[in-house]
Amino acid sequence: MPPYPEALNCAALTHAAAKIGKGTPQESVLFDQLIYWGMAAADSGRAAGKSGKTVDAEVAAQSAQREGRLRAQDGAATAALAACVARVPALDN
Repeated sequence: MPPYPEALNCAALTHAAAKIGKGTPQESVLFDQLIYWGMAAADSGRAAGKSGKTVDAEVAAQSAQREGRLRAQDGAATAALAACVARVPALDN
């Protein structure tokens, strides 16, 4: 399980990417990535003593910040998103 700050960052990035990608052919893949990192953030948050409501609020707040950076094609944000996506295990279909 990744440390909470790392899981929170990836959850926020994938949440922002999923919002941007809504209605695109990539929507289902983005959703899977969001679910993976959302669950990782919830598990890490619980281990760090945070409530589910707190984790959800922190993901939402950071996602709003990350969305603007991703829309602007900020290099650091897109690289961080790519690193998070690379860590999502392959799903069996």
